[in-house]
Amino acid sequence: MNLSEAEKRRSADVFFSTSDATLNRSLQRRAKDGSLTRVGPGVYVESGSEEEIVGRIQRNWQKIAAHAVPGAVVSHLSALTGGITASHEVVLSHPTRYNRRVRFPGLTLVLMKGPAPQAGDLRLGSLDLYWASQERALLENLGRGSASIRAGRNAIEERLITCLNANKEAGLNQIRDRARALAEPLGATASYEILNGMVGALLTTHSKGTLKTKAGLAIARGMPIDMGRIDVFSTLATALRTAVLPDIADVAERGNARIHFAFLESYFSNYVEGTRFSVEEAEGIVLRNQIVAQRPKDSHDILGVFDLAYQTETRAAVPPVGDDFVDVLQERHRVMLERRPEVNPGHLKLEANYAGTTQFVEPSHVRGTLAEGSRLALTIPEGMGRAIYYLFLVAEVHPFADGNGRLSRLVMNAELSRCGRSRIIIPTLFHPQFVDCLRALTQNGRPEPLIKALSRMGSWCAEFDYADLAALVQAMRNSNSFEESVADFRLLNADGSRAT
Repeated sequence: MNLSEAEKRRSADVFFSTSDATLNRSLQRRAKDGSLTRVGPGVYVESGSEEEIVGRIQRNWQKIAAHAVPGAVVSHLSALTGGITASHEVVLSHPTRYNRRVRFPGLTLVLMKGPAPQAGDLRLGSLDLYWASQERALLENLGRGSASIRAGRNAIEERLITCLNANKEAGLNQIRDRARALAEPLGATASYEILNGMVGALLTTHSKGTLKTKAGLAIARGMPIDMGRIDVFSTLATALRTAVLPDIADVAERGNARIHFAFLESYFSNYVEGTRFSVEEAEGIVLRNQIVAQRPKDSHDILGVFDLAYQTETRAAVPPVGDDFVDVLQERHRVMLERRPEVNPGHLKLEANYAGTTQFVEPSHVRGTLAEGSRLALTIPEGMGRAIYYLFLVAEVHPFADGNGRLSRLVMNAELSRCGRSRIIIPTLFHPQFVDCLRALTQNGRPEPLIKALSRMGSWCAEFDYADLAALVQAMRNSNSFEESVADFRLLNADGSRAT
């Protein structure tokens, strides 16, 4: 659908004046009759109570900032705290517009002098607004100025310690190298010297095992572990050691069948995570390299999962247990999402992540928990049992900012392929039930639903013939695999009988 210029400028509750005189007169009329409220030069929101207007402004702060200060970079404290600070401010850097404040109800844009977007700064979608790279943000926060717009030295040290926990010494050195390249264009030589000293001190102290900050004490003890998660992993491992599980030989080990299985594995795995194409579009991307011009990143997401599911060097290669498990997982993540720099591909998360009310493992505990959790895998019989365990291990730790679900299913399937067993696809219609089974183990310590669900899906996948893609897709359609409404459809087996 082609959007008009007016529609592009409009969100659900915020409007901007443009060069379109007709649109501007319409906005002015609506402000006069009370349906809109003018909150700043050329900025209107749907009218309502003071609280409602403030909420609309804060929800749309990125659009408002891009309109008010095009080309600005979200910087300083805002770049480290998700945008709006505790004092309802957003700090922006701009080369020509600075030393002023632009005020809206419930939001103040604080303009600081700084260069245009630099290497590593990320554009926020189609907006003329950018987000400072981590290295730029660190340097800006170590400069001089009001404490209200900069994080303190302790906060910067905590951030560096989190980076050290997540990505070891190499990650911290990479931050220092990138910051060095930015010091001159940012006019931040003094800040870089401070940062360099902090990184050097942390690395030296880390090697001696004696850090003094609260977060640093965890490093001194080694890699911290989420023991509550280890208990849940042990519960699952105990159940899997005695579970009666299907043992199904690989039905798509070679030739076209292998290609077609990997294609559908990638299609479904991406679709349930929000990367949605029609099957025909996805087929063009994977089998004919027809990248969708308007969605290059989404296209490469499909290819990334497909390559890991199909290529010999990754299809049946499970990351080795222990410390190396994390390193290999990071490399798979880098390959899978290499076209998405905004999610930091190949690097462990630096912020806590959630699913509903469930908080996953803290960033500082990710490496240790994955290393220790992977060792438990060797106590579980190979094949289906160990595959189910690997899936839950990665999903429950949630080690990355994005891509955790896709990666967990790839590791599960790598174990199945390593043992010559049939891989598992989670079709769209079954995904809500699959998530419920994960939640039953996470929140209630009940492993049986997850074991039963994945066992059933393993048998379900093996019933289809993967030799001919057109026939396979039609069979999947007949089984309701591509449907989303569990209220209106039931998943069927290849023979038409009810699957679940």
